[in-house]
Amino acid sequence: MENKQEYWGALAAGNFFLAALGAMMFIIAGVLDLAGTAVAQLINGWVSLAAVVVAGIGAMLLTVELGNKMKFYLVMTKPSSIMSLGSIAMSAFMVIAFVYATTFFEFIPWYPAYGLREVLAVLGIVAAAVLVAYPGLELGEARGRSFWNGSGLVPLFLVYGAASGIAGVLLISMILGQAQDPAILRLNGGVLFGFIAAQAVLLAGYLMGVSNTGAEEAKRAVAAILRGSLRTKFWWGVVAAGLAVPLIIYLCGNNPALTAVKAVLILVGCACFRCVFLQAAVRRSLPGEENEWMNVQEEAELGLRLEQRWKEKEAWLYGGDR
Repeated sequence: MENKQEYWGALAAGNFFLAALGAMMFIIAGVLDLAGTAVAQLINGWVSLAAVVVAGIGAMLLTVELGNKMKFYLVMTKPSSIMSLGSIAMSAFMVIAFVYATTFFEFIPWYPAYGLREVLAVLGIVAAAVLVAYPGLELGEARGRSFWNGSGLVPLFLVYGAASGIAGVLLISMILGQAQDPAILRLNGGVLFGFIAAQAVLLAGYLMGVSNTGAEEAKRAVAAILRGSLRTKFWWGVVAAGLAVPLIIYLCGNNPALTAVKAVLILVGCACFRCVFLQAAVRRSLPGEENEWMNVQEEAELGLRLEQRWKEKEAWLYGGDR
């Protein structure tokens, strides 16, 4: 007998969050490199390595979530599956990002490998973009969970991934002493503000949109987020930590300490967003599915009926001689 999983838990949320964080950090680093900014030469090696490590931890969480850890490779054997697409994108991204990172360190024999570096940046950006969009695609095809079936789910995951990636790059830039570089200041200014504002607009629009679809499960999910069991994570984690406080800090300027706090709060908000959205979807039983699995009592009753039936057949075949 199999128990249906009502919602994905911390492991799946951690995988989605870390994979998007690492992928978007690489995308930002790649764009800075292709744009010819001076700071890319100083931070991209470390940013790319951090992206590989973060995405790798996310991949390990996915392996644990799958259950049979010794057969994790089977998830990539069905290319038509969205999960296989995500796993292939994850593997390709990690390999490309690692090789790309090596082109920034002088002790590597092929440093600086400028021609190869640009090719790897483009390929890595493509793989990373697929990896960021993957959660929205995977959840969107889930049967019986109308909360995840909104058309705005993929853009929402992309925008939240972008915000987390910018926050990650800001933190690494501060560690490397490059927080005052003009390109980093632009990221920390209007670019980040725009993504935070887009988060707020898309999030509000998505919740209003799915609640107006008429699906009872979607309405229950939105109610759980706004007023129910998930309200603490949503209002304090997603809204307060991830949106409101960073916007207030933005108005206070580019103070290094405040920037670090803002980046950490954005990461907290992005993590809470994934937890809330994964746990909010209320599963609807599809036609004919409500009796698909039997409980222990039903199995026992079925066993008794089968035994009685075999006794009746035995009596009929042997005429009661046995």
